[in-house]
Amino acid sequence: MKIAIVTGIYNEERHIRELIDAVLQQTVKPDEFILVDDGSKDRTAEIVKEYAEQNPFIKYFYQKNAGPASARNRAWKNSTSEICIFTDGDCVPNSDWIEKLIGPFSDENVGAVAGTYRTVNTQSILARFIGLEIGWKHSRYGKTIDVHGTYNLAVRKSILEEIGGLDESYPVPSGEDWDMTYKISKICKIAFVPEAIVGHYHPEKFLPYMKNQVRRGLDRVKVYKDHPNLIKGDSYTPWFVKYQVLAAGFFPISLLFLFPLFKFSYILPLAVILFLIVSSLPPFVYFFKKDKPAAFFSIPIQIARNFAWVWGMVKGIMKI
Repeated sequence: MKIAIVTGIYNEERHIRELIDAVLQQTVKPDEFILVDDGSKDRTAEIVKEYAEQNPFIKYFYQKNAGPASARNRAWKNSTSEICIFTDGDCVPNSDWIEKLIGPFSDENVGAVAGTYRTVNTQSILARFIGLEIGWKHSRYGKTIDVHGTYNLAVRKSILEEIGGLDESYPVPSGEDWDMTYKISKICKIAFVPEAIVGHYHPEKFLPYMKNQVRRGLDRVKVYKDHPNLIKGDSYTPWFVKYQVLAAGFFPISLLFLFPLFKFSYILPLAVILFLIVSSLPPFVYFFKKDKPAAFFSIPIQIARNFAWVWGMVKGIMKI
């Protein structure tokens, strides 16, 4: 069984060496490592070409900036392997990553296999929170799932050919992997292997993170338009999130009741905020056991993110 790692990269000079070094140290070596540069303007190309000269299985392609879906599609289409493993330019796989990830393919009914994250930049409380939240969500997974990210995902190339890969109408990294994995889950199993781990540099700054969450809200509208069944829920998203988004969307309306229309008019907006606080608590115990500061930080960041999602979904609805 031939194995290819396929990666779309853009301006990754800070992290790309760590990714390539981690691939070179795998207990199971890939037959191909295909990197498609999506128009980088830094030293990414120079660094990758250095490694490619010494390691013929590393293949570098350059294209004008067309988005991550386009770069990833070009990568797997240039592979001659049976299994294509997606990861990102800012990921650092554990040494047994490939070994753990390919095990379930012994079952012919398994079309894809997903792994999990660990946080690399643990000096940032925001990064630690993001990593903890992903860990909590993954701890609730069963043996199979219906959606996952392309940061740690192996797919049979025949399945990618059948579904057409990633939808390139998603211009930035956000909903394209959700769309692709949901398509995969409709025709075969996606196995989840928590032992297959890649380290990742999560966002460290609040405003860029919130800007990214607005984009996620916008693209989620497109995902729901294309896959209405996902509105009911998926294996990754907690059931209470939809109610948090509804509450955050209702909050501006509730502020109208701050005017003295009746004696206790302040109760409605206060109740909305209280609901957002209480509904942020389900993962708190999990967070608290692992990282107390990040656990307390998680409540305001989740509340702020709900409003970012609402704004993104409003923009998405208006766009569609």
